[in-house]
Amino acid sequence: MSDGNSYADLILLALIAGFILLRLRSVLGDKIGNDSPSYFSKPTPVADKPEPVVQLSDKTLVAKMRDDADTYMTTQTNSDIVEGINAIKAKDAQFTATRFLAGAKGAFEMVFDAFNKGDKQTLKMLMSDSLLQEFSNVITDREAQDTMPETTLVSVLPKDITRASLNNNVAQITVLFVSEQVSVIRNKNGEIVGGDASEIRHAEDHWVFERDVASKNPNWKIIET
Repeated sequence: MSDGNSYADLILLALIAGFILLRLRSVLGDKIGNDSPSYFSKPTPVADKPEPVVQLSDKTLVAKMRDDADTYMTTQTNSDIVEGINAIKAKDAQFTATRFLAGAKGAFEMVFDAFNKGDKQTLKMLMSDSLLQEFSNVITDREAQDTMPETTLVSVLPKDITRASLNNNVAQITVLFVSEQVSVIRNKNGEIVGGDASEIRHAEDHWVFERDVASKNPNWKIIET
C-alpha cells in the first residue's frame, strides 16, 4: 500500500513540475543555454540627443545690450564730435562716450575733494604734470594765508561733450560740467568770515581729458580746467 502511494506521489510531482515548466516557458520564452532571458536583454540603444543650446535669458540680453549701447551718442548731432568719438572707438573697442562721461563725473568730484583738502597725491593721479603744478601752487599759496577759501560741491552733471579728437593715437575730449557749489571763506578758527553758506552758486566749467589710446593704461588725464 505504501508502494502504491509513493508511485502516485511521483506521478503528481511530475505533473506539477511539467505544469511549472510550461508556465515558465510562457513567461520567460524558450531560450536555453547561456542565452539570457528576454527581460535581461539590453535595451535598444537610443540615438544620442544633441546637447541643448544654453541661451542667455531675455533679461540678461537686455542688460548686456544696455551696457554695450552708447546711449549718449544716440542724441549727439554734432558731426565733428561724432567723427572724433568714432575715431577713438576705432582704436579702442571698449570705449563708449556714455561710460567716459560717468568716469569724468567721478574725476570731477575727486579733484574737487582733493583740492579742498590739499591732497596733491590724488591730484597727481588725475592730472597732467603741468596742470598739477598749477593746482599745487594755488594750494601752497592758500596754506600761507590767514584765511581759507572753502568750496563745497552740491551737485555736478557732465552735461555734454563739446569737442572730441584723435591725433596720432592721442585722444582728447572736452566735457562741459554744470555744477552747484557753495563757497565761503574761513579764518584759522574755522569761522566763516566771507561768503554765504546758504547760497548755492551755479557754475559751468570745460575740462579737457587726454589719453594715449595705444597705451595699456586705461586712465585719462585732465590737462585743462
